[in-house]
Amino acid sequence: MKKKLSLLLAMLLLVSVLALGCSSDTGTAGNEGDGETSGEKRDDVIIYVENPWSSLDPHGTGATTYVNMYLTNQMYESLTYVNDAGEVTPVLAKDWTVSDDGLVYTFNLQEGVKFHNGEEMKASDVAYSYERAMGFPELETYYAPIASVAATGDYTFEITLKYAFAPFLTYTENIPVVSEKYVEEGNSLLDTACGTGPYQLVDFDMNTECNMTRFDDYWKEPASIKDAKFKVITEGTTAVVAFESGELDFIFCFNVSAFAPLEESGKYNTMLGSTYHTAHILMNNKVEPLDNVHMRRALAHATDRETMIEIAYEGLATPAYLMANTSTFGVTEENFVNAYPYDLDLAREELAAAGYPDGLDLGTMTIMGGTYHEKYAQVFQQSLSEIGVTIELQASETAVADATAHDYTLCTMGNGFTSDFAYNSSHYVPDNMMNYDNPEVTALFEEAAQEQDSDRRLELYGQVIQIIQEDCPNIPIFNKQIPWVWAKDLNATPHINSGHPYYVYEMSWN
Repeated sequence: MKKKLSLLLAMLLLVSVLALGCSSDTGTAGNEGDGETSGEKRDDVIIYVENPWSSLDPHGTGATTYVNMYLTNQMYESLTYVNDAGEVTPVLAKDWTVSDDGLVYTFNLQEGVKFHNGEEMKASDVAYSYERAMGFPELETYYAPIASVAATGDYTFEITLKYAFAPFLTYTENIPVVSEKYVEEGNSLLDTACGTGPYQLVDFDMNTECNMTRFDDYWKEPASIKDAKFKVITEGTTAVVAFESGELDFIFCFNVSAFAPLEESGKYNTMLGSTYHTAHILMNNKVEPLDNVHMRRALAHATDRETMIEIAYEGLATPAYLMANTSTFGVTEENFVNAYPYDLDLAREELAAAGYPDGLDLGTMTIMGGTYHEKYAQVFQQSLSEIGVTIELQASETAVADATAHDYTLCTMGNGFTSDFAYNSSHYVPDNMMNYDNPEVTALFEEAAQEQDSDRRLELYGQVIQIIQEDCPNIPIFNKQIPWVWAKDLNATPHINSGHPYYVYEMSWN
């Protein structure tokens, strides 16, 4: 009760501060202070970005950083796109076939597609893009199964795999196509761009602003909105103030406390969007006493997800029991279950089974950067103290590197996943952050990845999930949700994929 009251008071105080900071009703770019448009129909949109960019290169350094992808998504396209239902849909590829042995993927390409330099896209550009992408470690997950690529005609492209890998098609959305001629002429893709997307670059300042305009020769219908401006504002509260004053049209509430007041005002469009991201607690499975499954289960039973979500993320998250959710292929409602509900009596029983009936000191728990990690760690620390287990919380700027090197005992962490549970092999087969190694799990992941029959793959992943739940190698906490807010007269569609959260092409003004 005291925790809930403290949270409520903190929220009320922050809302008061925001209200004082948002008193201005001066609109810009045709917007009034209430988020509605005035005068003629808008032909531009201003979008909030939370951090500076590092590159415009869709393959290169920092290309997997979300803020970079917000830009490249508008200017580049890939062979396919995975929609919110997890279905692979055509983009630059019209259709495709897969050989009976699962090794050769043949793509028939759209014809008449133009790059922003006016050149027509050919299969040679696609082959060049894949070969170029395969030189960048950031994208290794997606090209690792590839043995070779080849343009077999002007509009046919072939990928041959090293081994059968059933989810490979979902990976093709992550290799954008660039113009071979543009790059080979010596143009740097770090701060210039030449894709096939609906928007082309106008100007770019890596720290403050990026401007794009509609590409009128786009191969589909031209975009509804002509000009798109992306503005960097690194402080979440400042971004909310800018949005309420009309300086921004589309934001996600990096400051999650501001979402409820914006939603309750009724002045804006709002949505809580799911993400492919799980916050969880790492347990080093090869360090005593966490090498004992009963100890891991004791900590899992002492995990109060409900309070963690409320305190750490203002309630804007859903409980997680795997590094996935039920939209992930291979995960069903039946196997996405809480195998270790919050129950301190059961935690004490498991603790006794581990040989520590009177509790123990587990030493240091490393805290990853980011306020919500610290908050749910504090809830965890309090729950453990009630079963006689003590931990010391220690913030670390090297948490990811330390976890990768297995230099920790307990650690908070956040990791992404994709629309196919095959991706989770990176979390559960050697060499993973949890230092977890179960040969049966590894074998099942390998078998499922090569299995072409989807029903059989579901069965195999069901077996994997059952073993993982029994072994309890880590403690998933929650899948965070993104609080989206946008102007009342703006039509927009936020998406589930954190790397592809929105497309300006899908936006329009009433």
